[in-house]
Amino acid sequence: MCDHPNMTKHRKVQIMDMDLYRKIIDEIALENPSARVWQIFFGDPFMCRDMPERIHYAKEKGLTDVVLNTNGMLMKPEKARAIIEAGLDAMYVGIDAADAATYEQIRVGGKYETAVANVLAYRDILREIGRPEQKLFVQFVVSDINQDQVEAFKAFWTSKGVNVKIRPKVSWAGLVSAENLLENEQVGRRPCYWLMRTINICADGRVALCSVDVHCRVPCGDANTSSIKELWAALLQEYRRMHNEGRFAELPGMCRACRDWQSGYADFALADPAQGV
Repeated sequence: MCDHPNMTKHRKVQIMDMDLYRKIIDEIALENPSARVWQIFFGDPFMCRDMPERIHYAKEKGLTDVVLNTNGMLMKPEKARAIIEAGLDAMYVGIDAADAATYEQIRVGGKYETAVANVLAYRDILREIGRPEQKLFVQFVVSDINQDQVEAFKAFWTSKGVNVKIRPKVSWAGLVSAENLLENEQVGRRPCYWLMRTINICADGRVALCSVDVHCRVPCGDANTSSIKELWAALLQEYRRMHNEGRFAELPGMCRACRDWQSGYADFALADPAQGV
């Protein structure tokens, strides 16, 4: 489901410079501190040693919705505790399976038991230090391999006091196969959720077209030299206008052919209140 191995053909695997990070956070704090801020764009936060410091900086500046996503393999209790204590608002852990055999087909090289244990440890730390405002989710991306396990996944995790996010598979704008998506000619195309609502900044400051443009194949400016407000009102605005006006034929090739807009929504199952967080 992931094209991460090919990322280096387009951009370096790197961590954002702290000065650039602070610039971005400061701008968000000034303009819209309630905006949801994902700290990772196609990477894993537990490979960033100063992630707790970054979260703490964002929270000190008044941001109210600071979020991380991970596969959970490196989310050991001591690292989890530092992230929680820094003030993170929500953690999403991709697991995508209800048993080890299915997990190993999807998340090759990972261990189901490790991911489950780390999530449950994270839950326990949240309870221990009394942070009910911080949310924990496990994510399930539906594919032909795991589609018969959705209900079992929901039942297991909600019974453990962990919230569940179910979402359709995406193709990352055609980079991987997503059999659930129809050809654009077969459906009435609608404006893309991600293009309309998000701005995606790579570690080097380049702005990607949208949340599925993970390799920044359609660069839309540079956060090193422009403010987020300026970037939002420049090329991205023109692409949003094309979507709203149904001018899909005028879009860049990647966006014109993309079917991922069909997967722009997710379902949530909240944890059993009797079980905790």
